[in-house]
Parts: sequence; structure tokens; C-alpha cells
Amino acid sequence: MAHEQNVSTAKQNGQDARIAEAAKANLDKAADKTNEQNKQFSDAAREGVNKMVGLHEKAAETTKQVMQNSIETASQHTREAADRFSKTLGFTGQDSERLAQQSKQNIEAVTRCGTVLSQALQDASRSLFELGQKQFQRNLDGLTKLTQAKTVQEFATIQSDLMRESLQHMVQDSKAITETSARAVNEASQTFSSVAPAR
Repeated sequence: MAHEQNVSTAKQNGQDARIAEAAKANLDKAADKTNEQNKQFSDAAREGVNKMVGLHEKAAETTKQVMQNSIETASQHTREAADRFSKTLGFTGQDSERLAQQSKQNIEAVTRCGTVLSQALQDASRSLFELGQKQFQRNLDGLTKLTQAKTVQEFATIQSDLMRESLQHMVQDSKAITETSARAVNEASQTFSSVAPAR
């Protein structure tokens, strides 16, 4: 009877070992599948973001060209209107030349300022998109780190580190955008300062 009990225990231990090995193999397969799915998701997301960047750059370039064409057209119409206005009011000689020169300078300043501001808008838009792309990648990396946590304490530590880093990046990104905007405003201001007022 003791011998049968030992045989039964040995069989049970063998079955337990096989079950444990099968469970371990299933867990390994599930982990591999999860890692592969995470990689596929990350690759698909990266590809989507790259396509969006391309479309965004095309849209920004088209917008810039439309704005420049509009400014040039408005400048031409303003010059023509100023010429007609001068002729209608009967300005001649030096007055006509002075007014025409002042009008030309004003229109050129507006055109340069429009170009500067449209370039600044394009740069800011590109910067925002690039920053968004970087933040997306950081979020994916952070999610990967969180899924690799072994304990609740490790998860909490990783999560708090990610929150701190996210806020730090947000401050740095905001500073970069502010500096770019300030440079554009300064350059536009200098464009208008270079034009002497009419006398």
C-alpha cells in the first residue's frame, strides 16, 4: 500500500511538473506575443506619425506660398491705387515722388513683415508637430517601461519618474516655442522700424 501511495505521489509530481512546464511555456508564448504586438503597434504608430509629418510639411509650404502670393498681390494693388490717388489729387513733382516713395516703403515693409510672420508661423507649426511626435515616442517608451515592471513599487516608481520627465519636457518645449515666437515678433518689429514715417 505504501508502495502504491509512493507511485501515486510520483505520478502526481510528474503531472504537476508537466503542468508547470506547460504553464511556463504558455506564459513565455504570451509574453512573446505581447512584445511582438507592442512592436507592431509602435511601428504602425511611427509610420502614421511620419506620414502626418509629410502631409503637415506640404500643407505648411502651400500655406506659405498662398500667403506670399496674397501679400504680393495686395502690394501691387496698393501701389496702383496709390498712383491713381496721387494723380487724382493732382500731386506732382516732389510731393508725388515723396508720397510714392513713402507708399512703396510702407508696402515693402508690410510685405517683408508678412513674409517673416508666415515663416515664423510655419516654423512654429513644424516645431509643435515635432514636439508632439517626440512626446508620442516618449509615451510609447514609458508604456513599455511600465509593462516591464515586476512589482507595484517598481510600477509606482516608473510612473512617478515618467510624470516628472513629462513635466520637464513640457517646460523645455514651451520655452523653445516662446523663444521662436519672440524672435519672429522682434524681426517683424525691426522691419517696421526701418521705415521712416512720412513728413
